[in-house]
Amino acid sequence: MKPWRELVIPHRDVLEGTFQQAEFAADITAVHQGRANREYQDASAFYARTFITEGMAILLMQVVTRLIGRGGEPVIQLQTAFGGGKTHSMLAVYHLAGRRCPLSDLSGIPGLLDRAGVVDLPQAQVAVIDGTAHAPGQPWPRGSQNIHTLWGELAWQLGGAEGYARLAEADASGTSPGKEVLRELIAAAAPCVILIDELVAYLRQFPEGTRLSGGTYDSNLSFVQALTEAVKGVPTAVVLASLPESEIEAGSQRGAAALRALEHVFGRVQALWKPVATDEAFEIVRRRLFEPVRDEAPARRSVAPSPRPMSPRARACPARPRSIATWSACCKPIPSTRKCSTACFRTGPPSTAFSAPVGC
Repeated sequence: MKPWRELVIPHRDVLEGTFQQAEFAADITAVHQGRANREYQDASAFYARTFITEGMAILLMQVVTRLIGRGGEPVIQLQTAFGGGKTHSMLAVYHLAGRRCPLSDLSGIPGLLDRAGVVDLPQAQVAVIDGTAHAPGQPWPRGSQNIHTLWGELAWQLGGAEGYARLAEADASGTSPGKEVLRELIAAAAPCVILIDELVAYLRQFPEGTRLSGGTYDSNLSFVQALTEAVKGVPTAVVLASLPESEIEAGSQRGAAALRALEHVFGRVQALWKPVATDEAFEIVRRRLFEPVRDEAPARRSVAPSPRPMSPRARACPARPRSIATWSACCKPIPSTRKCSTACFRTGPPSTAFSAPVGC
């Protein structure tokens, strides 16, 4: 068996010792503003290091179907635990919809579109609403305007000064615009994608019964409800919103209340998203740390020999499942240790047929 270092090469930042684990935490606002690292900022580089999981493929095809006007879900809620891949999946949608390069430059995308029978995908307008980017009581500048609310920000991103003029009065007063005004705004910008992240973090800042320049707690909930209704009326528009999975992640009691309220609003029209499967995690990490493998197939086969019998010491291990049924339940959906070994190539294949199921 060849040493792994003769078969694979780590990415430059790993070799140079400049890789930061924090880079796994994507920042969609930094990308939208053009100040992220190249691995996140550049669409081609992003997809080169991104493994399209089953859940991400389903998500991307839902968005594609919607943008070309063939149906698809108008509102998609991404709800998993912290670190579950929500923001990374939203970035995948961001780069696919708003790309400035040919589709052929996005690794994995041409095959995905071919299987779906999609010949071409129009470039879409993409708006990013990040609840941590602005404070609800502090207006922020956009051109010659001061924006006060999330709906004012949405209008500016989708239509510039002309789009903002549609909602200027609602933005200044902090009152939610009606769904018909929002539908007209979205229709004028279509095909378009609206990405909403950290909405709970924004809403929990509103004191009970207090009006800020960003409106009130209730007016923001009304806006979210109106937006989800409005986007249903535009066949080539889609909203993706991320929410925390639990009330603990939502923070304070105010955050937990905001989460419950948003779940109720999005629950009326949402399509749930499938998170990363355990066996897909190996490929995700591998793509981030390593360059593509030279002679991929032979290299994988060389590190995945036939499984060896379990040793007496392994049989005595207290962590080993006590029955084949238990073991099978732990290892689903991977059908064989050899397949698992091959999938784990470069991130540590199991050494026996009965290695502990954690991570496999």
